[in-house]
Amino acid sequence: MYKRLLLTSTVILSTLASVAAPTVVSASTATDNQAPTAQSETVSNSNSSKKSTVIAGSDVKSADTTVAHASVTQASATAPSLKTVVQASATSATSSQQQAFLAMAAPMAQKAASEYNIYASVMLAQAILESAWGQSDLATQGNNLFGIKGDYNGAYVSMPTSEWSASQGWYQIYANFRKYPSFYESFKDNGNKLRNGLDWNSSFYSGTWKENTSSYQDATAWLQGRYATAPNYASSLNNLIQTYNLTQYDSAKTENATQAPTENTRTIVVNDASGVVPLVSFQNDGTIKKGTRGLATGTGWATDQTKEYNGHTFYRVSTNEWVQDTYATLG
Repeated sequence: MYKRLLLTSTVILSTLASVAAPTVVSASTATDNQAPTAQSETVSNSNSSKKSTVIAGSDVKSADTTVAHASVTQASATAPSLKTVVQASATSATSSQQQAFLAMAAPMAQKAASEYNIYASVMLAQAILESAWGQSDLATQGNNLFGIKGDYNGAYVSMPTSEWSASQGWYQIYANFRKYPSFYESFKDNGNKLRNGLDWNSSFYSGTWKENTSSYQDATAWLQGRYATAPNYASSLNNLIQTYNLTQYDSAKTENATQAPTENTRTIVVNDASGVVPLVSFQNDGTIKKGTRGLATGTGWATDQTKEYNGHTFYRVSTNEWVQDTYATLG
């Protein structure tokens, strides 16, 4: 059932720093694809010394081998420092590209995070890090933001990826990665992975669930060693979350604001081949201006007002954000 929601019209970010994520798709996984021996994992928000509320996570023999992770190209097994990761591709995405990516991706991450009760901020940070702000080949060719391998309803793209083994060090292979119809399916697939885990361990990512954590830092700490083996994975995600104020998307106040249903409230389903439906705002002179945000294709939204402009009907989804009838169908 579609949420009876209205989007908030706050500006996504007023100023963006120049931090960027690497663009190379690579994986630092175990030497094989076999599941590790099952272990008992107790989720706790405090360690034995009670000096920290960050989940350290129980030991695991292998990271998730169904994903490949963004990383600086390496000639050895030494993981790059956070500073190296951040600076390595500082020009891979411009400030405007970063802003456009967040404007487009934030509503998608919020919707998926709400469905699976996980942190939108963590999903956004992962997407930024893994896909270089949506600029990687895997993101542009397969709408794959998280490096998830395999196929999606039979669709995939083949990409080079770096693997690591103790006997060979870093070596490059080609692997199939899931190809999604849009970024939204990528966010939803990642949310499903974090909520439902792996075939051999449904609670593999249970330390990322909101009910098991006290903050996003608990979730990023749990991902380290599971989603990625790099010792700076959690700190890389935390750095992105803090730099770009991604926690604003974890709060109900900054997600889609709810509106009391009225007799005039109806639901529209939006759709566009690009995967993102543009929003516009009406100016004081009656003209329209293209907004900085968009809605994920195939999603439903509440609308309580319509306006006619230039031969088209526009449906309101927030205080002054409207969808043209070209992209909307009344549900």
